[in-house]
Amino acid sequence: MEPMVGKWISNLFSRKPVLVKGGAKVVEGEARSVDLGDPHAGGTRLLLCKVDGEIHALDSRCPHADGQIQSGPLEKGRYAVCPLHRYLFDPATGAAQGVACKPARRFKTRQQGDDVEVFI
Repeated sequence: MEPMVGKWISNLFSRKPVLVKGGAKVVEGEARSVDLGDPHAGGTRLLLCKVDGEIHALDSRCPHADGQIQSGPLEKGRYAVCPLHRYLFDPATGAAQGVACKPARRFKTRQQGDDVEVFI
């Protein structure tokens, strides 16, 4: 395999981090909405959630019925909520709680001081 082709394939499957300035300042038990580009033109809207001192990132689109998982206080301080049907999602795993629903899409995060890198 030629070096350029190998590099292109490697880049195709690697996720690049996006720096969210101040992302680590999310309050414990809350979710904050962040737009990475224009969500209506191919960008991503995600939620940064802080649970047990860790920052997690979820796609804000509910996998159930195209609802939007909301920002604000987490249910029981732990679960992100889609208000459309009151589905709860665990930010650490993306798993829906107590309902038959696909998990919400998660993104790997890495805290850098007050900032957060999100691997899209």
